[in-house]
Amino acid sequence: MKKFFKNLIKNPILIIGLFILIFYTPFALLMPADTSLRAIITRIGIDQSPEGIELSTVIFVPTPNTSYTENYKLFTATAPNLAEALQKISNYAGKKIALNLTELIVVNEEISKNNLVLVLDALTRSADIGNNTSLICTNESAKDFLNATLNLNSASDLNIEELITYSKEKIYNTDSNIETFYQGYFSPTKISVLGYVELSEGEQGLSTSGGSSASGSSASRGSAGEQGGTQSGSEEQQKKTTILNEGRTAVYKNGIIQKVLTTEELKGVNWLNQGLNETYLTVEGVNDDFYDDATITFKLKNKTLNSQFYFVNNVPVFESVLKLVMDVDQVSQPSQNENSLQPELSYVSSKLKQKINEQIKKEFKVAQDFMVAEKLDLVQAYNSFLTYCPAKFKSFLNSLDDPSNYLEKILFKIKVEPYISI
Repeated sequence: MKKFFKNLIKNPILIIGLFILIFYTPFALLMPADTSLRAIITRIGIDQSPEGIELSTVIFVPTPNTSYTENYKLFTATAPNLAEALQKISNYAGKKIALNLTELIVVNEEISKNNLVLVLDALTRSADIGNNTSLICTNESAKDFLNATLNLNSASDLNIEELITYSKEKIYNTDSNIETFYQGYFSPTKISVLGYVELSEGEQGLSTSGGSSASGSSASRGSAGEQGGTQSGSEEQQKKTTILNEGRTAVYKNGIIQKVLTTEELKGVNWLNQGLNETYLTVEGVNDDFYDDATITFKLKNKTLNSQFYFVNNVPVFESVLKLVMDVDQVSQPSQNENSLQPELSYVSSKLKQKINEQIKKEFKVAQDFMVAEKLDLVQAYNSFLTYCPAKFKSFLNSLDDPSNYLEKILFKIKVEPYISI
């Protein structure tokens, strides 16, 4: 023991460390958990209300248990703006709001008719919330949408965040989050694109069940998806709800929703989307040496897009060459030809190539028509011409009576070079 104290005296750092250990350990052990002081918000829903804003929040509530259990409560508050609504939620929960773990913000179409930048102002000013927080639009109440997500089994891998990630990678090839929304808002075209996930009472989609919570109340669930009662107000009858992701997107201009694209419209846009390489293409009435009045469905495996931007007699030309590598996924024809069933078939006849070109041009024309009619530049034509032909494009814009109509003057050319994967 004497040797220990002699060594301790010779090493002042050990004395300081021992002092800190003795002095602070009791405080650390007695200090309450951070979750007992803060309300950890994981998801946010924003709706329109007569008072201004109806804010719904899913708050994580830690529950001591020997098994894997997650417990969440849904709190709702109405206020003139988001900042005051957050303060009400804090009062209802009896804790300070924490936004650093927020994964999702849901807005509905009604609130989207206002400038979302102004609606989200209190959130985006917060240093806690991340710019990569997912931001999506839904057709019904955002509150009902969050209530539906409460009933997904926490022990399974089915959750709305993974659904959004899949859509970003496979359907519209853009992050649907706060950062990309603001990037679009401040871009020259003022266009932002958000994922669109619906609530439906049909049988298609991801089914769940649950009711709504009253203002200032909560609904909870355990690992088995059990729905708790409300703490204030009358409990509503439970109803089945389906979360339906059909691959649609909501288009905003100047922060205001303009259009919810159908899958056909989005597919047309995506032919000129460089990063999207997974889709299906169906051509009908194919007649050549292999097929007889066949309907063929191809699965796209890879796409190379090369685009050029130039002027011909003061007319802007947007020319794209699509090199597609595809699999023959399904063939339907009145009389089956054994050659058409061979999976190793790799030859694309001139007639089939023509049919593929016609079908893709037809699908893009659907997108071109609504983009021109509604002045929505979803193929970034403005930015591209401004980058590659700045002087000519500015002169072209100045020659128009209404420069915002530039899309209707652009000549789009598409050439498709299809290949069958071996």
